[in-house]
Amino acid sequence: MIEEIKAIEKNNTWKLVELPDKKKTIDVKWIFKVKLNHDGSVSKHKAKLVDKGFLQRYGVVFNEVFASVARLKTIRLVVALASSKN
Repeated sequence: MIEEIKAIEKNNTWKLVELPDKKKTIDVKWIFKVKLNHDGSVSKHKAKLVDKGFLQRYGVVFNEVFASVARLKTIRLVVALASSKN
């Protein structure tokens, strides 16, 4: 968890701001995963802090959709499609 918090601070992922009147904060939660080696032994423990974005309403809380992670396969597919369409 400490490593995740340090990464968030280092990358300036978010900043603290004053909450507008009559607005609620968005909750967050920790997700924990155990990464395994090929032989089944524990490689490392990972923690990720995520927001509960499903509580947001379009046009009220946000005006844009943002996906923080893109898989390399997806990027390759988009580049391949764009290339084939010139």
